[in-house]
Amino acid sequence: MLDRPIRTDTFYPNDLDTLRAVFDAMCQEFDVLPDTAAAHSVARELIRLFQTGMTEPAMLMIAVRARWQGDWKTEDSNAA
Repeated sequence: MLDRPIRTDTFYPNDLDTLRAVFDAMCQEFDVLPDTAAAHSVARELIRLFQTGMTEPAMLMIAVRARWQGDWKTEDSNAA
């Protein structure tokens, strides 16, 4: 499941492009507005997963969806 070794120090431009694309897709799918607590949670989880070596967009989306269903989903996901 891991695409590359664990990294905690540097993100390259293509890494940021991947993270941004997945973040945008997840926020749209979850109907979460940017700069809300829910969006920050999505971003934190994406970075955590990426740093553990999960770098494929499809795998990131699967993992974030699972987390969303399990822990984050609230009735008012657009609240700040």
